[in-house]
Amino acid sequence: MNSFLDGHKINYHTREIADMFEGKLEAPIYVEISPTGICNHKCLFCHYNYLGHEGKFKKGKMLELVSELASLGVKSLVFAGNGEPTLHVDTIEAIELAKNLGLDVALSTNGALLKEEHFEMLVSCLTWIRFSFNAGSSENYAFVHQTKSDDFEKVIENIKKLKSVKDRLNSNLTIGTQFVLIPQNKEFVLEHAKMLKDLGVDYFSVKHFYNHSHNEFEVTETISDEFLKDLSQKALNLSDDSFNFLVRSTSNLTTQRSYDKCYGLEFILFIDENGDVYSCFSHQYDKKTIMGNVFENSFSDIWKSIQKKDSINYINTCIEKNNCQPNCRHHQINNYLWELKNPSIEHLNFI
Repeated sequence: MNSFLDGHKINYHTREIADMFEGKLEAPIYVEISPTGICNHKCLFCHYNYLGHEGKFKKGKMLELVSELASLGVKSLVFAGNGEPTLHVDTIEAIELAKNLGLDVALSTNGALLKEEHFEMLVSCLTWIRFSFNAGSSENYAFVHQTKSDDFEKVIENIKKLKSVKDRLNSNLTIGTQFVLIPQNKEFVLEHAKMLKDLGVDYFSVKHFYNHSHNEFEVTETISDEFLKDLSQKALNLSDDSFNFLVRSTSNLTTQRSYDKCYGLEFILFIDENGDVYSCFSHQYDKKTIMGNVFENSFSDIWKSIQKKDSINYINTCIEKNNCQPNCRHHQINNYLWELKNPSIEHLNFI
């Protein structure tokens, strides 16, 4: 079952596409900031465990960065990253600042540390919030998230309260949840979806796990096609106008690429908790992919730098695309832009 989460929206940014191909794109469209690498959970499947969950933005620096990104023309900011963003003292203020500066703002969180005193601001400022909620009972949650079982009920209560504030303020906030499907939680997924529908979330997304070469955790048991087919049908049956149950496409699990150049790299950037700027999320272990560091230079200077150009050139000439991770953030954008640059059909001018 395909979903809006499996596609892209780059086709709505035609001016930026033209600027990119002409070498004069002035800023990325979308930036993800990792306020801290520290996390209150240590999920079994987390692809960032190998990084050690260390480092954080210095107090005040994230607010400076948000202001600069807004001034440069960035359109959207997501606070997420390698740790739990709400652990950082500046994250809540940064969300409010970003909204006030005209940016679209989102938050990805495990939800256990959200404070009720911030709910009105979050509902007013965020375009969407996504809860990483990957288990169907308190015991299973404690095992999969590697945390105390009490957090399961905390997250449920926080979703419930956030939904109540959303309704009271008549907000358009999208409340979503994501469930990474592994053998250790697959028997809980359907009941979990029913519970979340009752809580009033807008969508529940089931994302497929894939092994990462740098992580200790590895799935050796294959979840059968029959299970996924049955789950997809039940997801359709449970979905309605107010609740979308999404089973992400397994086609995203392929590492095969139809392109050998990633034209989408400049449109989505990631700034980690140590200040390093990347375009390629999955290659954080490769320092040659770093564009620069916002603790050492302004983002504007990094954007214009030789190091940024060298990073993109390195990714496009030295990294074998068919060895990249499945479900790459840029993948669908790369497919679209590759087709624009290298059309597969004839007689293009006969529109």
